[in-house]
Amino acid sequence: MKKRARKQRGSEGTEPIRCGIVGLGRIGWGSHAKNILAHQGFDLVAVCDLEPSRLAEAEQARPGCATYTRYADLLKNRDVELVVVASQTKDHVRRSRQALAAGKHVLVEKPTARTPQAIDQLAALARRKHRIFTIHHNYRLSKDGLFVKETIDSGVLGKVFRIRCHKLSFARRNDWQTLRKYHGGAIGNWGVHLVDMCLQLVNSPVKTVWGSANHIINPGDAEDDVKAIIELKDGTVIDVELTSACAYSGPSWIVCGRHGTLWVDDEGGHLKTFDPKRLKPLQATDLHMMPTRKYGLTDGSRDEIPWVVQHVPVAPRKRYASYYDRLYASVRKGAPLLVSPASARVTYDVLARIRRGTGF
Repeated sequence: MKKRARKQRGSEGTEPIRCGIVGLGRIGWGSHAKNILAHQGFDLVAVCDLEPSRLAEAEQARPGCATYTRYADLLKNRDVELVVVASQTKDHVRRSRQALAAGKHVLVEKPTARTPQAIDQLAALARRKHRIFTIHHNYRLSKDGLFVKETIDSGVLGKVFRIRCHKLSFARRNDWQTLRKYHGGAIGNWGVHLVDMCLQLVNSPVKTVWGSANHIINPGDAEDDVKAIIELKDGTVIDVELTSACAYSGPSWIVCGRHGTLWVDDEGGHLKTFDPKRLKPLQATDLHMMPTRKYGLTDGSRDEIPWVVQHVPVAPRKRYASYYDRLYASVRKGAPLLVSPASARVTYDVLARIRRGTGF
């Protein structure tokens, strides 16, 4: 085997995190291998895949990288500290369990599991082994999600009571995501991202979940149309819609607060808000009729809201560390995980409740 040329030590003299990836498909290669190869804090030392061409591609990109067709052989490699599980969705739990049992840190792709209990079991194993277990819920760092969160946190909308997050399109596909035997389907593909991001926006436990899932236009047997209503204990209602059968995209986000509304669409962000201090006081008039025979104010006048309308770019104002920057800080410096098992568990509990009774 060729001798590997290790990456240089970090600025604090810390060795890069030595990584092994199982699964070199679109996500394993494009989202993980390329980020690891470009990051000074990580070193790609081993890969596992059934396709020889993909193994050759990895070895060419990282000379000396160990290549395997058997996952058990990758786990025996003592150089590997962190295993990135990016193989078939249906194998995510099993492969994560095997890696943790072998004493490796684990970063697993989404969707990780079908039940929150599976997340509990993996988290418990990680604690026993004194290893890190985290999930690639990278949408938490999406520019639109962070923009919405910053807007809510700024208080400009007042107390938020409704969040609508929609991903609508009319487009067919015929890959493995259309087949339930591979754990394909909209809930695990984009649904996990939308639900997970929405749950980060409001600090309140989940109270109730209603879900509907259907198979509309795609071949195969997996769901391609999902609607969910999530009520939080503080009264906030989250409305998530994801479909491959809507020809008009509409807004991707609508956030309603007591002091205004945020609307995000293809043209950018739209804020319509008011300063509550400039709003005239109004009390209910205890009359059984409208003297003016008109709806609204009993004296026939119009309520004047001091609106401020802004059109803003959909981008966060703050700078955020990348997913792999955060992962490095967690593994090497003990910093909190971007995606803790506890926070992920809430997401997978909601997803399981959305599925309940739908047949998917």
